[in-house]
Amino acid sequence: MRVAGCLFLAAASAVLPQSSQDLHNRFGESDLERFMVRPGISLTVEYASDHMACRLLIESHQALFHAEENSPPMSSEAVTEILEEVVPTHIRGKQTGRRITASGCNEFQTIDYENASITRSTHNCLPSKPEREIRATITFKRDICQPK
Repeated sequence: MRVAGCLFLAAASAVLPQSSQDLHNRFGESDLERFMVRPGISLTVEYASDHMACRLLIESHQALFHAEENSPPMSSEAVTEILEEVVPTHIRGKQTGRRITASGCNEFQTIDYENASITRSTHNCLPSKPEREIRATITFKRDICQPK
C-alpha cells in the first residue's frame, strides 16, 4: 500500500505546474521577464549576460499564446509614465537624433539618446482617442547588448 501511495504522489507531482522558483532552481537565471506595470499593460525585459536590461517592450498585456488579433492600444500618457519609470531622462543622456516614419494610420517615432534608443508605435486614425499607443521599445546602447 505504501508503494502505491508513493507512486500516486510521484505521479501527481509530475502533473502539477512548476512555480517560478522551481524553474529558477532547475534552470538558473532567466534572460527574459514580463511584468504587469499597469492594468492591461505589460513590460517585457530582455537581459544581457551581466543580468542588466538590454531591451524593454511596453505593450498591451496579452496571453503568451494568443490569436493573431490586434491588441488594444494604450494611452500615450500611461506609456510616457512607464518610460519615465524604467528609463528616466537622466539615464537616457542627451538626445542625439529623431526619426519619424508614417504609413497610413501608423506612425513610428524613434528618439536616439546617448545611452538608449526609444521607439514608440502609434495608430493615429482616431486622433481624439487617448488610446493610440501600440508599443514602445527601449534599447540600451551598451556593448554587451549589441547583436553579435
